[in-house]
Amino acid sequence: MESRRKYAFTRRAVGLKGIEVYGHIGFFPEERKMGRLFRLDIHAEYTASEVGEVPPIDYREIAQMVRERFAEEGILIEHIAQTIATMIMDRWPSVEKVRIAVHKVHPPVGILAESAYAYVEVERT
Repeated sequence: MESRRKYAFTRRAVGLKGIEVYGHIGFFPEERKMGRLFRLDIHAEYTASEVGEVPPIDYREIAQMVRERFAEEGILIEHIAQTIATMIMDRWPSVEKVRIAVHKVHPPVGILAESAYAYVEVERT
């Protein structure tokens, strides 16, 4: 006879990987004027013992947050990442941690590079 095991699912996560968005973000005015492609990875962790125990985290809403933030001009990708992480935490109280990487695709650094990136991790206290 097969024994039944109980498992406690305490940490869950949802995310979007490889979001592509065009934006006018950069330290130098020329970068902001020209604009460029950015790629984001977003990972949001929450605690729930059962699926459906907390309101679902809507990927479409996260995508809309990204679009809204990149519609504005900005200086540092670190600020972009922090702002989006804060928006996610504010929208879904069940989210306990958000990790975001914002990649500036083919940055103007004088050598061929796939991306330059900023990584932010925000945790609820």
